Amino acid sequence: MVKLWNIDDLGYMDTLFGHQDSIAAIAALQREQAVTVGCRDKTVRMWKIADDSQLVFRGGAATDQHRITKSLAAPDADPELAERNPRVRASIAAHHDELRALAAADAADFTEQCIDCVAMIDEECFVTGSDSGAICLWSVQKKKPVFIHHLAHGVFPSPTDAAEQQQPPIPPRPFWISALCAVPLTDLFLSASSDGAIRLWRMRSGKIPGFDLVNLIAVKGFVNGLSVCELPSDELLSLKRDIVVAAAVGQEPRLGRWNKMSARNVIKLYTLKALPQKSLQ
Repeated sequence: MVKLWNIDDLGYMDTLFGHQDSIAAIAALQREQAVTVGCRDKTVRMWKIADDSQLVFRGGAATDQHRITKSLAAPDADPELAERNPRVRASIAAHHDELRALAAADAADFTEQCIDCVAMIDEECFVTGSDSGAICLWSVQKKKPVFIHHLAHGVFPSPTDAAEQQQPPIPPRPFWISALCAVPLTDLFLSASSDGAIRLWRMRSGKIPGFDLVNLIAVKGFVNGLSVCELPSDELLSLKRDIVVAAAVGQEPRLGRWNKMSARNVIKLYTLKALPQKSLQ
């Protein structure tokens, strides 16, 4: 259930029912609309408070060798960003090479069983992350995802110790998406897992929906939460602003204690500098 509270009166208002499992995440951009995900009921619900109604979106996306590389049809990286940072260009190319290798080996066959996080891009679009490693882009106009980036954070590395290797070999396991956060009303959002990097994605321009990887932030541990804000710019007419990212990093995942990493339980802050605007002359 979702409980609605009035901040002005500091009082309880209403309870919203619909999900069949625990609610793992909630996102909102305006006072009378919110989006929630219901974990293993594999649904996303958009609540319209003023109308006392809800829209139900059903997940369960499947990942196989034919779907993995469909999301890589766009250029490998934002040309302007890659031109300034060769490290980012190399990291994005390595991620795409990993996905192509998995598709060629026919080693990836996953189905979305649990939707754990959600972030709103604008009033009509939002993204969700699941245990299959897929990030789905949704529109209020459609009941199914309009775009899916499969294995957005890759898969767990294969065991190298001979004692851990088994016959037949253990199938690959995806890094599940543990946190999502969007820069409000922009084309940027971030995702995180336990693979060692927070990933920055940019929405594609044009009529074809989708998003592409444009940057990575190295971080060690389970990223259990993300938050972001834009810093004010010295130039009044500037469209590009620096971004501050706050990441809640822990030794264990937030929804269970089935794994542990050698990391510290901390809040880490990162500043992403905006690229300088090009002169119009």
